[in-house]
Amino acid sequence: MRFFIEKKEDGENRKRRGRIKQALIVLPVFLCCMLFLAGCGGITDFPEGSPETDSQELSEEEDREEGTEDEEAVSEEAVSAEDADGVEGIQIEGNQVEEGNKSLSGDELERKREEIGLSEAGMIGLLEAQSGNYYFEQLSGPEKNLYVECYQILAVQAEEILISTTDAEVLPRVYQCVINDHPEFFYLNGYTYTQYTRNEEVQYITFSGRYIYDAAEVARRQKVIDAEVEKRVGALTGYDEYETVKLVYEDLILSTDYSMDSADNQNICSVFLDKRSVCNGYAKAAQYLLNDLGISCIIVNGTTNGDSHAWNIVEVDGAYYHMDTTWGDPSYYSSTESEKEGAPDIDYSYLCVTDAEIRKNHSVDPEFALPACTSTKDNYFVREGLYLNGYEEGKIREIFEAAKAQGKNTVALKASDGQAYREIFRNLIEEQKIFDYFGTYTADGEYKIAYSGNEEMGTISFWE
Repeated sequence: MRFFIEKKEDGENRKRRGRIKQALIVLPVFLCCMLFLAGCGGITDFPEGSPETDSQELSEEEDREEGTEDEEAVSEEAVSAEDADGVEGIQIEGNQVEEGNKSLSGDELERKREEIGLSEAGMIGLLEAQSGNYYFEQLSGPEKNLYVECYQILAVQAEEILISTTDAEVLPRVYQCVINDHPEFFYLNGYTYTQYTRNEEVQYITFSGRYIYDAAEVARRQKVIDAEVEKRVGALTGYDEYETVKLVYEDLILSTDYSMDSADNQNICSVFLDKRSVCNGYAKAAQYLLNDLGISCIIVNGTTNGDSHAWNIVEVDGAYYHMDTTWGDPSYYSSTESEKEGAPDIDYSYLCVTDAEIRKNHSVDPEFALPACTSTKDNYFVREGLYLNGYEEGKIREIFEAAKAQGKNTVALKASDGQAYREIFRNLIEEQKIFDYFGTYTADGEYKIAYSGNEEMGTISFWE
């Protein structure tokens, strides 16, 4: 949303008009801040489903319910599961529980595992390959075994594979870790597990992914994604870590529109193929690109204004920062073309920010520990010389003069705290000193400038 300041003129009547214009500034600024602070538009990013009697499909926003168990004869040779502590309360993409209707021998179960690389030797190799992945390292030993089993099943799109637990309660936590570490699993919409019971006791569980596409379609889409990523990565190499993160942030925002209309808006296909996505797609695409460029980037699950939301934490020169590309995209909060017209294409308020800043309007899911984000060294405004401790007239003049020299018609500033923000706002907007630095004449001869303010994040953007 755009708001204009019109320069005051001489004369009693003109002064009165100037005062009225000035008085109108206060409300728009408040409204603009509210728009910047909105979550995912009051809508849910995650697919919805409803429980059924025999087959339960659950969305990421619903608590998982236990399926009913039938007594079923199970071979005495069935592989026993390892115990793992179940943890509740996380959000998953969706799952389905079914009831076993046949008996499988231990030999059959082991053969199916070995066919997809889950032999004893294969498990050792898989565990080594997953070592270092952020969410994998959050798990206990038994959970790590289950993680690599789920990973391998999903990677080869296998079905009905024996897993090393009889406790279905641990599956949501482990599955969430797998998909958080692996944005390349764009062909999933949750998972299915089948419980085989005897005398009301679970004897073993088999696991399958809920695959959106078959293997041929997955391969076709992966080929297109690879070409798109190769093109983007080629243009992003040769920069330091901060510049690389900044360029990925800009690239995703400029090439993607926030939209719920993409059929794949929960995965990277929405960004790389459809160019329309929601927060989950933005965050997974950022992780996919940055990890490919050798920069550590993880998914963060949480909420904004009570709605599910996802963003990233990136590592830059040994320090961690929050990065929310969804909230950096003006298409997220601009509902009409008139609101977008002339406004900056990118909002840098959410590029490399601290825990204290992101928690002003984001809530982190407490299920997993996250790296502490306390540094401001590589915050966008700090790095770009746009960070102010108050109304620093000389520095502000330099900022606007540099923008003009570079042919820019937009300038964004960040205040160090609330007091500094109010001081800058009072001088530049209420006292209209912005016209000492920036502004343009309209066709009717009026001198105007548009602006938007986000007091919580301490940022103000101006554009001519």
